[in-house]
Amino acid sequence: MKHLIILNGKAGEGRAEEKNESIRKAFSNLDSEIHTTIAPKEATEFVKNYLNTHKDEKVRVYACGGDGTIFEVANGLVGFNNAELAIYPIGTGNDFVKYYGGAERFLDLEKLIKAEAKQIDLSKISGPSLDEPIYSINVINFGFDAIVGAVGNKYKDQGKKDPYGKAIKVAIMKGRFNKIKVTADGEALNKKSLLLCTIAQGRFVGGKFMCAPHSINDDGLIDVCLLRTRSLFAFLGILTPYTEGKHLDTPKHRKTLEYRQAKTITIDAPKDIDVCVDGEMIVGSHFDVEVVPGAIKLAIPEE
Repeated sequence: MKHLIILNGKAGEGRAEEKNESIRKAFSNLDSEIHTTIAPKEATEFVKNYLNTHKDEKVRVYACGGDGTIFEVANGLVGFNNAELAIYPIGTGNDFVKYYGGAERFLDLEKLIKAEAKQIDLSKISGPSLDEPIYSINVINFGFDAIVGAVGNKYKDQGKKDPYGKAIKVAIMKGRFNKIKVTADGEALNKKSLLLCTIAQGRFVGGKFMCAPHSINDDGLIDVCLLRTRSLFAFLGILTPYTEGKHLDTPKHRKTLEYRQAKTITIDAPKDIDVCVDGEMIVGSHFDVEVVPGAIKLAIPEE
């Protein structure tokens, strides 16, 4: 087997560079190659190009970084049956691996190299604003939290202090009334505005929020959680249950949201909205999402 290591040199605020030597040592006696990314989306293209020229070779591709690196590598693997994804989570949020208990399970390189791979699902998202479909391995989210992300990124680029703290204040005032219609397997989930919505294969988003506590990433379904627009007081009241994944367990909160498992979801808005796909931002007014069962293979170390 070929071991192709994709290293995001900027991941984890410099932790990737610290791990470089241990990565090289772990793979020194194996048929391996290390590629360090230098630009956004480079990992996807590099993986696609490599696999296109090595179709007869079994390849395990290691995403060494955070959720963005995992997203890029996973998108590069789609359509290649000879390839597997392995994750060495050295990013900051590491949301996706929380599905399996957290980053620690994946940080033993010896166990990671020996891990068995299993098929997992991806969510395919397409729309007029996208040049081609992209695939989510974790969570697609829009509404309040995506607005925080988009505004925070803008403030960060402008050099403002505490960009995401300022973005939260903006979203509290302007991001709770989102005129976005969501349909799951033909069923409209809302008639009026929404606070936020997540479309999940994983379970966690935003570093700590267990948005989809019932999600199973190999069941051929997508978990959809839509929170309706609410008062500021009610919004603050659901934050703790939403963080802990208990928002589906309390009747008073369950009445203010819709939770479904579906194969297809449509997103419609009267104007362009920000949508976050595994941490990466896209913009558009209409998107179609569908599950792709068993889309890629993931190496999962023993607990």
